[in-house]
Amino acid sequence: MSNISKKWLKLFSDNISDEEQLDRFLTSNTENNLREWERKHKQYEQLGREYIAQQLSDNSWKSYETSENLKIRIHWLSLFKPLCYKYINRLSMYLNSIVSVENKEKFLIEIESMFFEMCMNISYRTVVLEINDLRRSSRLIGDDSEKRYNFFIDTLLKSRDYILEFYQKYPVLYELLDRKLLNISDYVKEIITNFEMNLSDIEKYFGFENLKLSNIKFNVGDTHSNGKSVCILELNNKRKIIYKPRNMSVDVNLDLFSKEFASQFSLPNVLFLPRTLSKSSYSFVEFVEVKECNSRHDVEMYYENIGMLLAFLHIFGAKDYHGENILSCESYPYLIDNETILHFSEKESIDSSIQRMYDVVADSVYSVGILPMTLYSVNNDKGMEVGALNSGEKRESPYQTHQLTNIGTDEIRIENVFKEIEDFPSTVRYMGKTVSCKEYRENVLYGFELIYRIILKNRNKVQKMIMKYFENCETRYIYRNTNIYVQFLETSHHPDLLRNKYDFEMYMLRMLEYGNVDNEFDKSMIKDEINQLRKGDVPIFYTSSSSNEIYNGLHSRIYSLEGDNIIKNVSKRICSLSEENLLRQQRIINMAFMGSELFIKNKKLKERKLLKKLSSNIIERILSAKLEFNDEISWLNMLAMNKNYEISPMDYNLYGGTSGMILGISSIQDDRLESILRGVIDYTNNYIESCQGNFPLSKLGAFTGIYGYLYVTCVLRQKGIKTVDNSEEFIYNILLSTYNDVRKFDNLDIIGGLAGILAVLVKIEEVMVHSSKVVQLAHVMSEEIVEKLIEVYKKQGYWMENDPGYAHGNYGVITQLFKYSKLCNEESIEKNNIIFCIQDYLNKERLQLKTDKIVPLRKNAKYYSWCNGIVGIVQAKHYLMVNEFPDQYLEEEVRYYATEILNQRLNIENSICHGNVGNLTIISSIIGDNSEINKKILSESELYLLDKLTYDCDDWGILTGELGILMANYETGRAMLNNVLLLN
Repeated sequence: MSNISKKWLKLFSDNISDEEQLDRFLTSNTENNLREWERKHKQYEQLGREYIAQQLSDNSWKSYETSENLKIRIHWLSLFKPLCYKYINRLSMYLNSIVSVENKEKFLIEIESMFFEMCMNISYRTVVLEINDLRRSSRLIGDDSEKRYNFFIDTLLKSRDYILEFYQKYPVLYELLDRKLLNISDYVKEIITNFEMNLSDIEKYFGFENLKLSNIKFNVGDTHSNGKSVCILELNNKRKIIYKPRNMSVDVNLDLFSKEFASQFSLPNVLFLPRTLSKSSYSFVEFVEVKECNSRHDVEMYYENIGMLLAFLHIFGAKDYHGENILSCESYPYLIDNETILHFSEKESIDSSIQRMYDVVADSVYSVGILPMTLYSVNNDKGMEVGALNSGEKRESPYQTHQLTNIGTDEIRIENVFKEIEDFPSTVRYMGKTVSCKEYRENVLYGFELIYRIILKNRNKVQKMIMKYFENCETRYIYRNTNIYVQFLETSHHPDLLRNKYDFEMYMLRMLEYGNVDNEFDKSMIKDEINQLRKGDVPIFYTSSSSNEIYNGLHSRIYSLEGDNIIKNVSKRICSLSEENLLRQQRIINMAFMGSELFIKNKKLKERKLLKKLSSNIIERILSAKLEFNDEISWLNMLAMNKNYEISPMDYNLYGGTSGMILGISSIQDDRLESILRGVIDYTNNYIESCQGNFPLSKLGAFTGIYGYLYVTCVLRQKGIKTVDNSEEFIYNILLSTYNDVRKFDNLDIIGGLAGILAVLVKIEEVMVHSSKVVQLAHVMSEEIVEKLIEVYKKQGYWMENDPGYAHGNYGVITQLFKYSKLCNEESIEKNNIIFCIQDYLNKERLQLKTDKIVPLRKNAKYYSWCNGIVGIVQAKHYLMVNEFPDQYLEEEVRYYATEILNQRLNIENSICHGNVGNLTIISSIIGDNSEINKKILSESELYLLDKLTYDCDDWGILTGELGILMANYETGRAMLNNVLLLN
């Protein structure tokens, strides 16, 4: 294999790992095979040098002097002079015939600055590498690091021979810069020409007089379609307007639609847009500035207005309305980028419930972008707010960006840093400060419901208005997330790709791995993406609201998609509006605030008697919230952690997913619930089957993953309820496919770790006694887990430091180790080791207790709770006691803490996991059911339900949701809950 091929293979994923695969890939996707690519690569080594020699043959740039201010800001000016001079000179000649530019010299200085900064941004990595290479090869002269750096600036960069050497080393960099400067200079001319040609229209439309152009401010957005981007035109009267390089009829029509809608339904203005003078392929737009609210009433009105906006955007099917695309101006949320307001959704063949339910999320308010949400980096474990509704707090990018350090020395280098990001324009401001949305969720809901109900009651009128204003409007087609393009372009500027054109081109072909090239549509789109990326642009695509033709920013047709057009889809969305759907959207709005930790309960619970019995209320709510497809049933839920959240269909977990739903439904004798049990089981089986045996570590645990469903399978088998066709093969295959991952698992707790898995393995041995291969494998895995847990304890004297709790702490491990020990021979070393570890832990705990007997818990734990608090610990101690663990103090401790829990003031929360209903359910299993406890459970359950009716959301699971509360109000349900908590 040649060195060139080895280098190219490193650019691709494991799907292309040898010469043969690379050759097939190139042959099928380009006009040449691997050998031809290698030949061209070698040939370019000479052609690239000749190209640079020809480009730099004219020495006129040597006399070119830049502005003094630029010399201070950009050290490497001389390196870019050969390029910038050519285009500055052309622009200077062009400006001679222009009358609409106020101060041409000053104007040109600003353009010059932008040119050099662009060169700097593309080439800094290459220049830094070059400086360090020169230092290592001793070509920089000077007594210290600063003097050697100055030698590079003042001597080498002033030498035409060195500049020739540099660009012959990196000819692709020269080509990239040259193409970029050509495109931008042409774009500057286009802007000036269009401004001058439409001057009288601009003055008349915006009410200006005697206009002149002072400056063009770039860097307002990404470049598309040969270097074009949104720009701010600074005018001679201290005013500004926005120049957008596209037709903006959709904005014009949106404003007309808004005015007619407000008039038809007797409302003040409902949508706020900058005034727009739209031309055939470009537009001039009013410059709206961020302005703070004048009063608290203004703040409230802003959030009501953004609620109304959210309703419209949801019904339009809009996407991408994050914090950059909405601007806060007093009480008005201005729409400043409406390319995606009419979003095209491809027709998908939905053949599974999981897909259908994800489709429900994709069609919900969650996908609009306005709601509080976080851009999260899994690799860096960092998130950043991106929603138009946000906290107003300072933001830091979750992705590292480059920053130059040791500037001014020959040891200059690039380091990766997390940079602070400025406030969103959508963030509300009042009295000089940003305002968090957390106190104004009710205002958002009010505005949303107002517009939703108006459209719901007047479908036909609104549909006609949609047809009237939005037929044949151009709208953006989003094929891929813009961040992917931006990162791809950044990486394409790596020095290793700039030495040879065919290294750069090979890197561009990586885009073909981002889609299915066997699909004609994907292949066509990706090839156009590559063409646009090659020019240094972020790819952009458009479609019409009345057709399915996809074309690029230069209006070259790419493909025609099947399915309904945008207008028909919007009409369908309007037809699908309902009271049930309104409630679903309101729940999602609430969950977005909750998941972002911006949720405040700032109104009283609905003061009304529950019209129906608590159980009927909850059962009807569970049934009404279900999603059903092909006789499979599930629900939406939210997973939230550290201000990052995801709203998605339930997965198969026990904590808040369908495994828990199955156990809860099966524990309650109710015909309505029994009628859906099979549908939930089928959904869960198909979800697991879709995973194809691949379960990440985070999806293994007893409460968080696949082992939870193994537990469910065993429990239902004991009850005579079939979950899978062949439970023996199902359990065996899951154990086998996860065995290696379990062996290297470091999480020890019961929720997602080894203690919980151990409990399930013990359950499998208990239930699957007639299957020797399942029992043998389960026992081998159990032995290895126990060996590891004992080893950890003997090494450090605990399993989890400073965390005695049950769910994530030591008592969860203790309980399951003791449960396992009951399978061991009485005199076995294994059993003795387990008893020793548990007794040693109990003794040390007692020595640490003070006279008040308060158990020190993990930081921020709720003392009276099951998960991390004393309630889970007491349940564990009770389990040890009733199963005859040899300790004389357990009975006294259980009695003392159970009485204390029963008599303490109740928590604010009522869930099973960390609230009152869970505490009472556990205590009832310890001291026995009685009417007083049952009354307390009912009373606390009613408070829980009233809270849910007031602050509705999708939370149906057994540990924190409504099904768990329902179970607590049935004797059979309480028994099931206590068994689940102990994994009995």
